[in-house]
Amino acid sequence: MQLSRDEFSSLMTSFPDIGERFAVAVSGGADSLALCLLAAIWAKDTGRHLVALSVDHGLRTASRQECNGLHETLTAKGIEHHILTWVGEKPTSGIQAAAREARYQLMSRWCLENQIEDLMVAHHQDDQAETFLLRLARGSGVDGLGAMKAITQYGEIRLLRPLLDIPKSRLISTLETMGQDWVEDPSNQNEDFDRVKIRKNMALFQDLGLTSERLVQTAHAMQRAGDALQRMTRNWLKQYAHLFEEGYCIIERTGLDGLEDEIRLRSLARIGMVISGEIYPPRLERLQRLSMSLKKGSDATLMGCRWIVRKDDILVCREVRHFDVPDNLYQIDYPHSFSGLKLRILGQEGWKQLLKERKSVDDLNIPKPVIYTLVSFWDEEGVLAVPHLGYQRVGSEFEAQLTFIAKKRLLS
Repeated sequence: MQLSRDEFSSLMTSFPDIGERFAVAVSGGADSLALCLLAAIWAKDTGRHLVALSVDHGLRTASRQECNGLHETLTAKGIEHHILTWVGEKPTSGIQAAAREARYQLMSRWCLENQIEDLMVAHHQDDQAETFLLRLARGSGVDGLGAMKAITQYGEIRLLRPLLDIPKSRLISTLETMGQDWVEDPSNQNEDFDRVKIRKNMALFQDLGLTSERLVQTAHAMQRAGDALQRMTRNWLKQYAHLFEEGYCIIERTGLDGLEDEIRLRSLARIGMVISGEIYPPRLERLQRLSMSLKKGSDATLMGCRWIVRKDDILVCREVRHFDVPDNLYQIDYPHSFSGLKLRILGQEGWKQLLKERKSVDDLNIPKPVIYTLVSFWDEEGVLAVPHLGYQRVGSEFEAQLTFIAKKRLLS
């Protein structure tokens, strides 16, 4: 049975604060194309503007032609459509995961650059069931087995999933009713991928009573358990983890005494992700090693962060390994009349330059390990400005404003 205009409109009541302009990820496959066409109707009915985004991964020779064909289809229907291209070297293993991450990065960056906060994606009920089985096979914990949520945050962009309770068969029926063709990605038949193997064996699971509906029910139960643990984690972080605008965190060691392992691991992962800009937590084994090191009073590194154990607290700051500043850490405002500037962390080289003008660090209320990690602006002469130190080169009129936007993710 097709998904009707009214039923889709009812699904969209779960997103009352969606923006006047929003984006939809569309590959040309049945799921995303059905979502795009239904969302376009809903957007017109509600006075909104939809932008369709597609990614050419460059992994198949026919991919560009398919994207161009999709562009013709959507523009003929009055839908604004943009093709984004994944350029650069492609991995030889973990292709699906890498392509998915590249896809989200490209689309979220486009949304940010075009003042769009909401990106709609076509995950449906069958996807939920397949993901549950995949993660069960990989030994995932509560969070991994939890159902996908209708709204999640990807950096500064919201991912919206209105079709989570809709089976794929209804999306196909919707396109058939519309008389709309779609493209089948050959990789969806490639049994080298675990998801494809599970999809092709779903009938066996259903014979055992493990229907998509039943699997999704269990995933929702795990999600509720995960939400409870997240609330406990947030409460602990509010009390014992203190973030600073310079991009570091101080953890009160007394808060770790007697703390349940699950809450400890979740808290450490969240802190590391906020400080480093990482989107995903590290593997459980690495997180457990970090926790054990800190319990013993030993310094450690993880997620591109230094974890420095001090008498009463633990200092967490970025490692001075990579000079680039992750896009999702700071909102940066500065006069665009200053062209050719490079944004990077200060590092030892930059700090030495500053010491020529500033002989002492005693008056700085910033831990010394943090100083090298501070965001700085460089030109052809070297360091131009370090906003968190209140420094700008003598004679320069350059001023910049940094806002530590990653800070809000600690309790999200």
